[in-house]
Amino acid sequence: MPPSLLIAPPSQTPPFPFDCVFSLEPLIEFVREKLASGYWPANSVGGDLLGRLEDTPELRGAIPDLTVLKKHHGLLLRLMSLVFPATGWDNDAFAAVVPFALTPVVASPLFDSLFLHPSAKQTVRRNIDDATFLYGRTIRAYMFVLEGIYGIDQRMHYPLAMVVRDAQTGLERHFAIQLDFRFVRPEPVGDPIKLSEAELEFVRENITQPEALRELLPPDRFRLAGFSTLRAVEVTAFETLSALSRDLIDQETVMSRAGFLRLQERLRTYFGRGDLVAGVAAQHQDQVILLNVGCRIDDNCVFGQTNQVPQEKLKGSLFDKLSQHGEMVMVPDVQAEPDLAEFSDEYTKSNIRSLLIAPLLYQGKFIGSLEVGLPGVDQFGPTDMALMTQLQPLFTVAVKNSLDDLEKQIQAVIKEQCTAVHPAVEWRFEQAAMRHLAGRRQGHVQPMEDIVFNEVYPLFASSDIRGSSGQRNQAIAQDLTRHLELGLEVVRRANETKPLPILGELAGRIERRMRRMEGGLKSGDETGLADFMRHEVEVVFEDLAKQGPQVAEAIAAYRAEVDPHLGTVYQQRRLFEKSVSLLNERLAAYLDREEAAMQQVLPHYFERHRTDGVDHLIYLGASLSHDGEFSRLHLRNFRLWQLMVTCGLAWHSEQLKKQMPVTLDTAHLILAQETPLNIRFRYDEKRFDVDGAYDVRHEIIRSRLDKAVISGGERLTQPGQIAVVYSSLEEAREMRRHIEHLQEQGFLEPKMQRHELEDLPGVHGLRALRVNINLESEALAQRARSFFQGA
Repeated sequence: MPPSLLIAPPSQTPPFPFDCVFSLEPLIEFVREKLASGYWPANSVGGDLLGRLEDTPELRGAIPDLTVLKKHHGLLLRLMSLVFPATGWDNDAFAAVVPFALTPVVASPLFDSLFLHPSAKQTVRRNIDDATFLYGRTIRAYMFVLEGIYGIDQRMHYPLAMVVRDAQTGLERHFAIQLDFRFVRPEPVGDPIKLSEAELEFVRENITQPEALRELLPPDRFRLAGFSTLRAVEVTAFETLSALSRDLIDQETVMSRAGFLRLQERLRTYFGRGDLVAGVAAQHQDQVILLNVGCRIDDNCVFGQTNQVPQEKLKGSLFDKLSQHGEMVMVPDVQAEPDLAEFSDEYTKSNIRSLLIAPLLYQGKFIGSLEVGLPGVDQFGPTDMALMTQLQPLFTVAVKNSLDDLEKQIQAVIKEQCTAVHPAVEWRFEQAAMRHLAGRRQGHVQPMEDIVFNEVYPLFASSDIRGSSGQRNQAIAQDLTRHLELGLEVVRRANETKPLPILGELAGRIERRMRRMEGGLKSGDETGLADFMRHEVEVVFEDLAKQGPQVAEAIAAYRAEVDPHLGTVYQQRRLFEKSVSLLNERLAAYLDREEAAMQQVLPHYFERHRTDGVDHLIYLGASLSHDGEFSRLHLRNFRLWQLMVTCGLAWHSEQLKKQMPVTLDTAHLILAQETPLNIRFRYDEKRFDVDGAYDVRHEIIRSRLDKAVISGGERLTQPGQIAVVYSSLEEAREMRRHIEHLQEQGFLEPKMQRHELEDLPGVHGLRALRVNINLESEALAQRARSFFQGA
């Protein structure tokens, strides 16, 4: 038997102060109690084992010499089968050990191979150092003594974990160690030490101070007899995700090479592949930025020194398709994938043949990608895709923060000063700036003090254009089809005037493209068609114009509809973009006027974003106010106001339909959260961000809600309705009160729906209330007009 289980030699750490001895007596007592009850499934086995123990006195009482157990190994295993399931012997990792000393007595083969006799290429470590481990065991031993002998019941959970690392691959496996002390009994050595009430009170107050307890209860006056059990449960995936979450809170983890290589090591552990290579790309305006790329052990990077690629260069590539369709892509063989031809040499140099690439979508918008690669063909499967899905929310927030940080740095270079501060919190920045200047005058060179607002409540809502991507694609397809029709008319007239086989061939090529367009818009169609018309059709117009006035008239009609700057027909797209712009401007203007009025009620932090629709985020709390003014009444008032404003946004959207060249519908959503957050101003990013790993959940939820569906697969947000998402009953009760009030006011229709949302990546247990907006309500119309006189 190994002398002890993962405990440093005595020369490196003080010895455990309590005497610990192996004994089967607690187990024997347990079996007798069960047999006496008459309801134990193992009655026959237990009775037989007790009988055999009566004939084996060496296994009774304390057994300080563990070598005795070798002679009765078979009986010992049968006894332990009452503690450990026999079915798990070959597949589970468990052991029975001398209590607190942790010397193993019985261990399953897997436990033995992992922790007792690991191979030469494996190293094993605990999650805590030797001193902390000794401290925890000592406190736990005292608690056993106090409970068993003095009736003082105290509990302390001291989590223990083991990490097994393969030195060759660098992969780690994490195990949570579950300890069970039910078969351990504390015993006094000599006469029991009697404690007065004052001494008992002293013990209670110093329960976590072993040195203080030694004075009253010396460890050598007690013995811990019996055995404890250990079960090792693998938690590698959970621990790796937690570590990734902690790392990704810091933007430098993604931006810096050293930080990203640490991320890559965690991803290798997560996927269980020591040769995995990772990369992250982000889309910033017209550039695709490689924030960082993974490297092999020999440090050859996938994209060499390149860190920025013009987006135009990637037209029609796999990255371009990923940005348009937003779906995960699995590439069995890089060398056989034509859409990766641009980077095939770089992938080959890094020995990458298989790829798994996931889009990173923030509030429904493509902002970048996460990719992992492996040597060998067809290395990824559905299980890997499921693992990648868990990573997308984490890397989405990290890349979004990195892009925001990049934008802030650009603005800082341009302005050479801090970006504008929201007026509601300007007072706090003035305080910090004054202190900073005072320090400089005294000769202290130090950064600006941290600006943190604690206990603030987030109020998020969005009004998005329903199906905007589909409508945009439809407009593109209509323009491209019209472009082909105009070109075909020129070629047909020319062929009718002067038939030529080559003109018949050209007309056939145009018709084939038109038929392909009927099947829907595909990636690269827009650029490919413009190039085709420019280089294959328009080049012959000068010759065709000489064939007569009918051909010249068709050419003139062609040039009249084709935008000379864009080189293509842009009529339907212009109408669609005009509708989107008209809607965004109206909604943003109305929202800004409503919000300005609420600033007079209570100063608050406000952000508004325009994409295909508008969304806004408000932070409320006493810490945001210069005089500390804030109450629950303010919070409830703002939540009711947010509902009323959302009704107003829906009303304005409906009114604008008469003015829109292309009719657009909007869907509206509110996220209710009762738990306050802490927000911190990040000087490097020049913006506020949630402060802490737990609060990142709110950002992840907001970024995923636009794709939320209810049970049955229906989209949560629907035109003409407001969906209120919540997670707690308290949030639901308050929002129901507000909804019922607005139903009485006529803003909302009477019926209210309750739904459970299907799980989102990394987010579970969300629910929603959904209610129709009364767009014919005169009360709603009157309020909406009052904040927008032009409506």
